[in-house]
Amino acid sequence: MKKNYIKGYIAQNNLSIREVHKRLVEKFNRDDSVQNFTNKVNRQTLKYDEILQIADVLGYEIKWVDKK
Repeated sequence: MKKNYIKGYIAQNNLSIREVHKRLVEKFNRDDSVQNFTNKVNRQTLKYDEILQIADVLGYEIKWVDKK
């Protein structure tokens, strides 16, 4: 997923990357720094499970939909 998508969803929810990171730490006991998290978003190196966690704290659900 491109960083602009993630940043767009964060902005739509009137949050900062710092606030999303804070929520991830509280909900999923993450131990990375805000800077490390920001770098992952900017470099587009987030793992799939991290994207699922971000979606969760933003109130979204990622679904796989058959194209047919």
